[in-house]
Amino acid sequence: MLLAVLLGLAFGAGLAAAFLAALPEAKLHLPAALERTHGGTSPATSAVVTGLTDRAARSTHPWIRLPEADLDVLELSPSRYTTQRLRGAALGAAIGTALGLLGAAADLASGALVPLAALAGAGLGGMLPYFQLRDRAQQRRDSYRRVLAVYLDLVAQERSAGRAATPALREAAEASDHPLLLRIRATVLHAHRLGRTPWDALRDLGTRLKVPELVDVADLADTAADGAAIATSLHTKAASLRHAALSDDTAEANRRSERLTLPVSLLMVAFLGLVLYPTTAQLLTQ
Repeated sequence: MLLAVLLGLAFGAGLAAAFLAALPEAKLHLPAALERTHGGTSPATSAVVTGLTDRAARSTHPWIRLPEADLDVLELSPSRYTTQRLRGAALGAAIGTALGLLGAAADLASGALVPLAALAGAGLGGMLPYFQLRDRAQQRRDSYRRVLAVYLDLVAQERSAGRAATPALREAAEASDHPLLLRIRATVLHAHRLGRTPWDALRDLGTRLKVPELVDVADLADTAADGAAIATSLHTKAASLRHAALSDDTAEANRRSERLTLPVSLLMVAFLGLVLYPTTAQLLTQ
């Protein structure tokens, strides 16, 4: 009986792992996200979040301080990030406490370990939003690099049509409503109003977002302002970005294939076990 239960659990685990590995990334539901972002909070909660956010902004510890570049890339407010970490810590503490109480009730652990389980759960739950934010920011930067390849080709076309550097940067960014192009457009317009060169503003934006490819675009635009013909350089940079994106896609496909190896192996072992179970059970009962 125990062998059948173990085989069934292995088979179910293999199915669940295969399903999760093949499951596509969930799409963002913008209305729900906005509703959660602008949801009401009590003054006491707001004060706690504000205090913790200010303390995290002054911290130098990599796991406590605010990841400002990642927050800027995702256009997420520091207070929202702090709220996510608080909720994760509270949920982790609740799960840790429940597991500790279950262990104590089943005489698997001492009751004194319940507070330790709650603290461990709170720590893990509070760190989960940090890792999620880091992964989402990296995905957004990868998306930015792909869009930059198209943007560079558009800027090169504008330059080939005789546009100056500043109009070429602005008009190329008006071709789409992608978040990166919207930010480039706003940055160029804001720099124009302040009497600042747009390539310096784009350079600062790329540095702030930790997107070095955008800094390269600013450097090329600065070269164009000096009268250099940079259409070929822009097309070359765009081709380089597309090649890097293709390499990343190939590597991601290989990683997904490797992640499927364990679920498939579990399914095969469980299937063989189920096929051989009647014979094995008969041998064990003799």
